[in-house]
Amino acid sequence: MVTLELMTTTALPAPSLAWRTLFAIIALWTALGAVPGFLDPHDTFVRFHGHEPESALVLDLYRGAWGQTLLFAIGYALAAFDPRRHGALLLLGGIGKVMFALRHMELATGPDATFMSSAAIVGDLVFAALMLVYLVKSGVLASFVSLDHASAAPLASTGRSPAT
Repeated sequence: MVTLELMTTTALPAPSLAWRTLFAIIALWTALGAVPGFLDPHDTFVRFHGHEPESALVLDLYRGAWGQTLLFAIGYALAAFDPRRHGALLLLGGIGKVMFALRHMELATGPDATFMSSAAIVGDLVFAALMLVYLVKSGVLASFVSLDHASAAPLASTGRSPAT
């Protein structure tokens, strides 16, 4: 049986200055895309996609996506101070960076490919990989889930299901 067991991340070794600096750089990288995207979504859309947005609704949704990205930039800045405490944010942010890159890879192979979108793809994939390396090497990822086979034994011996 897989059980979720939250363990205190302060029991993990303190992250080095290099890791904390990396997360500050990731925060800056993310903010450099998010701030212009949120404040001037039209021009950012054109720079990323190479054409005008199809409608005002597309532009509103684009601004909202950049607003969410800006929140992650703030989260990465917080993670730079204590990456152990913000491991879940780093995991979710890394997944988001991979999803962003995969979506933009599809667009980058078409006629609307731009240098801006290509740079964002490469940068986000590199940063997502580095985030994963930190999460694995630091033990933060392992602290999220533990495999506890012993807790399943009492249920199996009584014939009860976990819901009863």
